Amino acid sequence: MLISIGGVGTIVAVTGIFVFLVWVVVPLFQSASHELRSQASVATGSMSQSDRGAAPLWTGIDEYRRLGVALEPDGKIVTWRASDGKPIESRALFTTPALTSISTHEASGEMAFGFADGSVRLGSIDFATSFVDPSAAGLSASELAVDGGSIQGTTLLELTNEGQLRAQTLDVRLLPPLDVGLSGRVVALDRSEKNGSTTIAAIDEHGKLVVSAIARSENLLTGEVTATTDDQVIPLRPRENMLPERLLLSGNADTLYLVWHDGILQRYDVRDPAQSGLAEELDLVEGPGELTALTFLIGKSTLVSGDSRGRVRAWFGTKPANADTRDGIRLQLAHELCAAGAPITTLSASERTRVVCAGTQDGKLLTYHVTSHKLLFETVVGNEPIRAVALAPKDNGLVALTADPVAPLGWRFFSWDIDLGYPEATLAALFTPVWYEGYEAPVNAWQSTGSDSFEPKLGLWPLVFGTIKATFYSMIFGVPIALLAAIFTSEFMDKRLRTPLKSLTEMMASLPSVVLGFIAAIIIAPIVQSVLPTVLAVFFTIPMALLIGAYLWQLLPPRKYVRWSGAPRFAAICTCLPIGVLLAALVGPWFERAFFAGDIMGWLNGRVGTSVGGWLLLLLPVSALICAVFLSRVVDPWVRRISATWDRGRAGRFDLGKIAVGIVAAFVLALVLAHGLDATGADPRGGVLDTYVQRNALIVGFVMAFAIIPIVYTLAEDALSSVPGHLRLASLGAGATPWQTAARVVVPTAMSGLFSAVMIGLGRAVGETMIVLMATGNTPVMSWNVFNGFRTLSANIAVELPEAVRNSTHYRTLFLAAFCLFALTFVLNTLAEVVRQRFRKRAYQL
Repeated sequence: MLISIGGVGTIVAVTGIFVFLVWVVVPLFQSASHELRSQASVATGSMSQSDRGAAPLWTGIDEYRRLGVALEPDGKIVTWRASDGKPIESRALFTTPALTSISTHEASGEMAFGFADGSVRLGSIDFATSFVDPSAAGLSASELAVDGGSIQGTTLLELTNEGQLRAQTLDVRLLPPLDVGLSGRVVALDRSEKNGSTTIAAIDEHGKLVVSAIARSENLLTGEVTATTDDQVIPLRPRENMLPERLLLSGNADTLYLVWHDGILQRYDVRDPAQSGLAEELDLVEGPGELTALTFLIGKSTLVSGDSRGRVRAWFGTKPANADTRDGIRLQLAHELCAAGAPITTLSASERTRVVCAGTQDGKLLTYHVTSHKLLFETVVGNEPIRAVALAPKDNGLVALTADPVAPLGWRFFSWDIDLGYPEATLAALFTPVWYEGYEAPVNAWQSTGSDSFEPKLGLWPLVFGTIKATFYSMIFGVPIALLAAIFTSEFMDKRLRTPLKSLTEMMASLPSVVLGFIAAIIIAPIVQSVLPTVLAVFFTIPMALLIGAYLWQLLPPRKYVRWSGAPRFAAICTCLPIGVLLAALVGPWFERAFFAGDIMGWLNGRVGTSVGGWLLLLLPVSALICAVFLSRVVDPWVRRISATWDRGRAGRFDLGKIAVGIVAAFVLALVLAHGLDATGADPRGGVLDTYVQRNALIVGFVMAFAIIPIVYTLAEDALSSVPGHLRLASLGAGATPWQTAARVVVPTAMSGLFSAVMIGLGRAVGETMIVLMATGNTPVMSWNVFNGFRTLSANIAVELPEAVRNSTHYRTLFLAAFCLFALTFVLNTLAEVVRQRFRKRAYQL
């Protein structure tokens, strides 16, 4: 009953974990939602009949989505209550000189304004929020309960759910006009903020292009802010006397974009304004049509364009090796969000994420996440073209303006509640290559935090790859040693040594993973780096020492061979290990001088040497296998025919000579093949062999093998020992040798147990956390390089989950990583059980 309760409880616990993971992960893939909150007519009173439906220069909404604001083409700013469009304030910001252009790409509300006389002003349009005592406001309960807030003069008052009275008003701040060296109407301008400094780029009606660095200072006594400019004229390449319609300045103020209505873009390198010049020219429309909208995404590095063919496309600079531009950057089309449709009339980008909203000529709103290509939602506003659109500062609201069919001189204002969900997380973005900003091509990458956190890279393949890589190298090191040790212990070791040695091996499993990881990172990794040629030679010299020692053991007289088959033979085997290490210490430096130009680290970095040494390392096991097959299939049958009359000593000497010739032949074959591959230009560097990192897969494979060997060894030895003795006796009685009995009778019979042991070791390697966390660089790279690090699913969860914001995309993606790990182990265990049952059925038939 206790066993049944434990089994059922285990099933319930595992099922509960599965359900919990699904419950956390499913919201990642739910669609975004939107709901119309309000719509109203907004009267402007300043536009003429000819300007009906003209797009405002700028529109926005406050963070609480209670106030709407728009800046009209004539310099008048209008504020209204978002719930019903009731006007709150209307005032002229600029009268003379006339406002001719505006820059609004800064998320902080900072703007720049250009005027007809060539002057420029800096300023900001924002909302001021304060909280006042409801009793001191002098308002009745009915006035406070008005939906959308009560208008008091130019202030909107609203009673919050917490009982506070929130007061909001438009906050406009303007600095005095600046002379940036322009003599005519400012056609277009833009500003950028970097490290507290302001840079302005502007062009006037005469085609004069200026980049100005602005330094501001504040009088500590009066609080007056003054600004000085450092102006640099940029030589402009004219286009048939046409002036550009748009000017944009990158976030770092090092790249300037001039764009014409036909889609032609000129990109200027202004890193040093005094030495600036045209870097690149391309067509954003690429065919018939016109460019109708253009904006920056957050960070001001990615351009999003809309055209008269209804396309929404994203462009950013990359640094390809074949770039022929003066700054080595080439602007590339990275994302095509909408391929065709009604002409795009306006674009608005989020202040927080890489979400962009597009308005069309036929009254549609399209909202996309640029990086993931995901269409978040589409809504039809009406038949009128959308003139302006804006996302709320917290990405929880969306507003749009169209011409009002009822009030010819006004706008129709629409407001939506939106929930974008988790737009960065789609199956394609998580498991296929994604083209991230600044990258030359789509890649699989994981980078959840950093300087470009507005575009998190949440590709899970590098983590899955790291898990597979860690498991592969661990199993390569651990499983052969564990299985061969189990076979030796069960079938060949003296019974007096079996129990203590098995117990000693099982004690290895008591070492905590964190201790092994600490030893690997602090002790083993530096030692391996300092004697890398010797370490690589060990993988060949120890097997060779054991092999030669085994053939030398055959030369013993028959009586001593039998008498020393117990503890003396085990001692001889143990003696071969230090001999192999000593040989490696002698061979390693010679091998480095002969095949790696005396500097294996430099060779791995590609600085010195040919590819012969690398190919020799990789081909030695293959050539050894080829020679072993040749000796067993071709030479051994011939030897058996001619050696029937040989005595034991002669046969042993011949076998020793045969293995010596085989070792030399394997080395020569590998060397010939290595020179052949080197002659073709092939190089293993960049693949399995590459730049050396101190904490790498070689270290992890060795240490994790140390962790899984006790488990695999114990279970495998138990499976071999449980094989009935009469099967061994029958095989030996039929004339088979002990090795033939072990290989052809005992191992096949115990195969189900051996397979289970391997799969349990595999499960330990897949889920290991602390060793891979401490003994690797913990970098999510996809490379089979044995000398490089990686990051596994389990290590990534352990590192990042404690700092992940609850219910964020990052948080849920980490749980998705846990779900992937759960699914991976479940599939492997299921397949293992199916295979184990087949082996068990065959063994039962024996």
